[in-house]
Order: sequence, then structure tokens, then C-alpha cells
Amino acid sequence: MLAVSVALGMDAFSCSLAFGLLGIRKRKAAHLILTIALFHVFMPLIGLWTGRELGTIFGNLVTGIGTVILLYLGLKMLLNARSNRDCKQESVLPNLEGFGLYLIAGSVSIDALSVGFSLGTFVSEIFPTTLVMGFMAGSMTAAGIFLGRRMGTILSTKAEIIGGIILIIIGIKTGLSIVP
Repeated sequence: MLAVSVALGMDAFSCSLAFGLLGIRKRKAAHLILTIALFHVFMPLIGLWTGRELGTIFGNLVTGIGTVILLYLGLKMLLNARSNRDCKQESVLPNLEGFGLYLIAGSVSIDALSVGFSLGTFVSEIFPTTLVMGFMAGSMTAAGIFLGRRMGTILSTKAEIIGGIILIIIGIKTGLSIVP
């Protein structure tokens, strides 16, 4: 189960690495960590409760929405980096307030939803298992932010470009997961 938790947390790690590169503030980082951890607890539970049939019908639609969000944010960061290079402005984080925070957390937690569809078939203690998933995702998010901050100070001007590329790669990976 730990291996599944680490695998599920990899998108959160990569995404938070991008935010760390951009210099996310401590308060926003704490909100992001907590929200992603909670999504990694509740998404598998929702998947379990909605069942396999609904998952096959709506799973690809939800994954597609997550893909579009990640691609949009990545492209927005790349375009912003280009305009900032021309205008010599500071980088701007994607919106992590209100609904934007939930969109990010949801888009990196989509795979946890699909794991929930089959969770009942291989796990007897479902709620403790989802708590482990949430803890691992939160820890990996925190590690990504920390590492991104350290790398961001080294890379400085290229940080926004790298962050945008990371989000686009996650979006492509997520999108490819729905292709049969």
C-alpha cells in the first residue's frame, strides 16, 4: 500500500516542485499541502463509493478535465515567463486561492479517484489506507515545495519556464492515461 501511496503522490510532488520553483509563500504552501493531502484521502473514498460502473463512465471525463487544467496552467506559466523576460517583471504563481486551489488539488488527485474504484477489491481497511495515501501525498507535496524553493534560488530566471514544463508534462501524462 505504501508503494501505491508513493505512486499516487508523484503528481503532487511534481506539481508542488513547480510551485516551489516559483517561490510559493509559506501560507499558500501550507494550504496546498493540506488540500492535496485531504483530496488524496477523499478521492479514493469517493471512487470506492461511486463504484466501478460510474467510474468507467465518468472517469475519463474527469481525467480529461484534470488534463486540460494542468495544460492550461503550464502554458500560462510559459507565456507569462516569456512576457516577463521581455518586460523584466516578477513571476506570477497560478491562482491558489479558493476554487483555483481545489482545481490544482483535484487535478493531481485524479489518479487517487480511479484507485478508489478498485480499492475495495484489494484492501480490507479502507479508511486507514486512505489516511496513509493522504499523509504520503501531503509529505510529497511538502518535499516538492521545499526542493523547488532550493532549486528556484539556483535557477532563478528559468524557474517559471521549468515549472510550466513540469505542469505540461503532468498534463500530457494524465491525458495519455485515458487513451485506450
